[in-house]
Amino acid sequence: MNTRRKVLFVLALILVAVLSMSKLADWATDPANHTHSISEIDEKITTVMELTAGATATSAAISFLPDDQCTPIAQEIAELAKYFLIVLSALYLEKYLITVTGFIAFKFLIPIACLLLGIGVLAKKDAFSIMAGKIAVGAAVIVLMVPTSILVSDLIYESYESNIDETIESAKDVAIENTDSTEYNQLVQWLTDSIGQARDYVSGLLTHFIEALAVMIVTSCIIPILVLLLFIWMIKLIFGVDMSVKIPRIKRGIKV
Repeated sequence: MNTRRKVLFVLALILVAVLSMSKLADWATDPANHTHSISEIDEKITTVMELTAGATATSAAISFLPDDQCTPIAQEIAELAKYFLIVLSALYLEKYLITVTGFIAFKFLIPIACLLLGIGVLAKKDAFSIMAGKIAVGAAVIVLMVPTSILVSDLIYESYESNIDETIESAKDVAIENTDSTEYNQLVQWLTDSIGQARDYVSGLLTHFIEALAVMIVTSCIIPILVLLLFIWMIKLIFGVDMSVKIPRIKRGIKV
């Protein structure tokens, strides 16, 4: 590459860096450009909040029942509310990362990659160019990581969405706010008259809450981690990093 082409190439890199820091960074941090991803996360946040409120209210309602045979189940349902709060925290973190990751990638990583590539071209140092390529790929991974995890999570979540909705409705049927109401008294009377059915009914509620919690943990916590590990593995594969374990060879010889 002659001097003129090098200068033009460096000027192009400067233009890319300026556009990345000004235009692309502003675009990435604008929530209006991520309406689909944010709306999907908001929907899950609403679902988790309803499950948390339903678990708490259901536990409280069951605790009002006479006899203590359903009290352990009520305590187990109350404990699930803590885990729903963990899922809720993960969803809020994922929501904030949608804009934060784009800001980091376009405001810092892409300009740094352009700078290193320019130095590598002018100084004829391949090490700078290789480092620039790694940083650019890392920026792409950061930008694509959250949207990809949301896409994969939605595919799994849609399969169990109806079951989660049924759990929320069942919780609303049991968790009556006014314990002096006729509807609540009728529910208590039915459960009292048939304590065996009461245990089965309450145990079924606990099972539904556990299933809903498992789905939310998988889609909101485990899937993002797996997507991140997948991208890391792809980076290692692209740059030819040897991930195999080298076993040292033992030389055999006869000592005289």
